[in-house]
Amino acid sequence: MPAVASVMIAVGDVLTLHDADTGASQKNVVRPCVVIAVGATIVVVAPRSVSVKGPVATPVAASTGFTAEGSFSRWRCRVSRSAAEAGIDHGQLAEPYRTRVLALHARELR
Repeated sequence: MPAVASVMIAVGDVLTLHDADTGASQKNVVRPCVVIAVGATIVVVAPRSVSVKGPVATPVAASTGFTAEGSFSRWRCRVSRSAAEAGIDHGQLAEPYRTRVLALHARELR
């Protein structure tokens, strides 16, 4: 039996996830989210919004997963590890935005 490749999700990765999985909204949309914590069965993500302004503005060039200007706030969601692994992984969010998003959530994770 061939080995199944394991998906490696890392803190700082940009994942494209459906709102039905994140609970971010009732909309039938997918949105980019930054991974802020990874557990055995749960992944905590910070969803990105293009309509609500947050303290960390991010340009389109900050990730291949972005299609419009947007921002991150303290908003975060828990998703199952399997849902996170099924999402599209666009790699690490570009600096300095990665550090700013993670710092925004650092106090909440302690």
